[in-house]
Amino acid sequence: MRQLEDQLEDLLTYLYELVHGEKKGRLAGMMLAVLRGLSVIYTWGVLVKLSLYRWGLLRQRKLPCRVISLGNITVGGTGKTPTAERLALAIRDMGYRVVILNRGYRAGWQEDVGLVSDGRRIYMSVAEAGDEAYLLAKNLPGVAVVIGKNRSVSGDYAVKQLKADVIIMDDGYQHWQLARDFDIVLIDSINRFGNGYLLPRGTLREPLRNLNRADAFILTKVNQSTNGNREMIRQTLERYNPSALVAESTHSPQCFIEIERWYKGVRPDQIALDDIKGKKVMAFSAIGNPASFEQTIAELKAELADTVRFPDHHDYTMAEMQFIMQRAVDNGLCALVTTEKDAVKIPAEFIHSDRPLPLYVLNMTVEFIDGQPMLTELIKRALSK
Repeated sequence: MRQLEDQLEDLLTYLYELVHGEKKGRLAGMMLAVLRGLSVIYTWGVLVKLSLYRWGLLRQRKLPCRVISLGNITVGGTGKTPTAERLALAIRDMGYRVVILNRGYRAGWQEDVGLVSDGRRIYMSVAEAGDEAYLLAKNLPGVAVVIGKNRSVSGDYAVKQLKADVIIMDDGYQHWQLARDFDIVLIDSINRFGNGYLLPRGTLREPLRNLNRADAFILTKVNQSTNGNREMIRQTLERYNPSALVAESTHSPQCFIEIERWYKGVRPDQIALDDIKGKKVMAFSAIGNPASFEQTIAELKAELADTVRFPDHHDYTMAEMQFIMQRAVDNGLCALVTTEKDAVKIPAEFIHSDRPLPLYVLNMTVEFIDGQPMLTELIKRALSK
């Protein structure tokens, strides 16, 4: 099973490099031609399915609670998980009982519905729940997390069993079977709209004209983007959806936590960001946009002496972690740094071992720099209808 997963990761890595122009030669050209043909088929499939919903031939399920969708129009890291955390906590603090529906990508749980957390207790391991769902459950006290591929089924469970007032449909923009009251789309201000092609030739999930369904957009990581880049994004959004709100946010580092303390949930034992300044460190990750994470480490004035990247959602083995650690030791580094999403997938055996170097988990939070008051007001209106 592990060998099959490794082969699949290798294939996905090759395809990612191929569609981004990193592979050259006749074979690459032939592969791209095939992918372009498949993109045409995929595009027609998306348009036909959406039309069937719009014409009423496929019915949307309406739940007896409010549903907010948080999603994106591209594949890859837009910062959806920390934004979902920020949104869930804000709505929880408004006095609503909040449940997050997550698809449970690469989850070991194969039933129709899985209860990851009821807001008080976590019932699944990261292997059962998948990394995103488990991290949401770990970071969101008072907010339940449910996994399941069919959001209509898992949403029904959230209402009947968890008494949900508000459901946040994580990664829900393309899940049309469940009606929603408010649609938020995240746009990565660094990568914009990928390479402009639809899957599998590119990273777009839908044609850009389908941005017209959104009620609001959030440009993420704007502190790492240029003014010109953000202006081009705003012009595109204005062309396809001039009435939607456009807000801007940053992913701001807060502190470091040594992974053994982080694993135990000992949050007060934090390490200041300045403590890493000038030190030679290695950053390793298995996320959708590793360059953004690495840029954050560099901006903290650390000496980023080495980086290791794995495919998104990669599950670390003990051997891989030992290899990474030994590589850092051999290069004379002071510490390893990773993300929270990666931390949940590192074997406990490694975390509690006698490690020669510290492994720091970078704690990040979403901060709005533009549009937050209006976004909050629009959400309140949607919830109070």
